[in-house]
Amino acid sequence: MRIFPFYFIKKLYKFKYLTHKYLFKTTKPIKSVYDVYLMPNFYDTTFMYYFKGTYGFFLRDFIKNISSATTFIDIGANQGLFSILAGKNEFIKQIIAFEPTKKTANLLRSNLACNKIENCLVIEKGISDKRGFLNLNIADGHSGKNNFRTNELDKNIVNEKVEIINHKDIELLVQGNTNYVIKIDVEGHEEVVIHELSKCSFIQNVSYIFCEIDSNWVDVERLKKKLISVGFTTFKKIGKGSVHYDMLISRN
Repeated sequence: MRIFPFYFIKKLYKFKYLTHKYLFKTTKPIKSVYDVYLMPNFYDTTFMYYFKGTYGFFLRDFIKNISSATTFIDIGANQGLFSILAGKNEFIKQIIAFEPTKKTANLLRSNLACNKIENCLVIEKGISDKRGFLNLNIADGHSGKNNFRTNELDKNIVNEKVEIINHKDIELLVQGNTNYVIKIDVEGHEEVVIHELSKCSFIQNVSYIFCEIDSNWVDVERLKKKLISVGFTTFKKIGKGSVHYDMLISRN
C-alpha cells in the first residue's frame, strides 16, 4: 500500500469509509489503512482518522520496527490503534494502555479483542499529579479532544468524572526490568504526565517517548528541561506544524 502516495491512500480509504458508513452501514469490525480491525464508530472523528490514515505512518512504522524486548505504555490510548499495533510486534511483550473515559475504554477493549491482542492491560484511569477523581471534558463526536482543561468549555462538551492516579500508582503498575517505549496523547496534560513519569524509578529504562505537542497548552522549553534532567537528550519534531506537532524524545 505504501507504494502509492499518502494523498491517494487517504482518498481511497475516505471512499471506503463513506461506503461502509452510508451504503453498507457496517456493524462488524472493518480493516483500516493501518491494517488493524476496528469496531465501527462512524460518528466519532478519531475513528475516521484511524480508518483513513490521518495520523500518518511515522509512529506505526516506529512501533513495527522495535526489535528488542519492550513494554509499550500508551497514555491516552483512545480506541487503541497504537496499542493494537504494539500487540502485533512480537518483541513488545506487554502493553499498558491508559484510557479514563468509560465508553472509549470499552471500545478499546473491543478493538483489542477483534485483533486478538491478549498482552494489553487496560487501565481505565487518567494520570495526573494527585490521586482521586477529576472532571474530564468529553467532546461530542471527537473522543480525541477529551481533556482536563477548564478554560475551554462550550456547548458541545460535557463532563465525566474519572479516576486519576499519580506516579506512586504508576510505579505499582509498571514493574520489571525491561526497555520501555511510551506514547503520550493527552490534549494539553502532557507536562503533568511527564512530570509524574519522571518521578518513577523505571524512567531510566525508557528509551523513547513519543509525545503530542501543542504550544498553546504546553511550555515546550520547560518540558525539555524536565526530560533532560532525567537523561533524555534528543528531541525530534515530527510533522510540519509550528504550534501542533509530535515529538520523538530519546536518550541518543
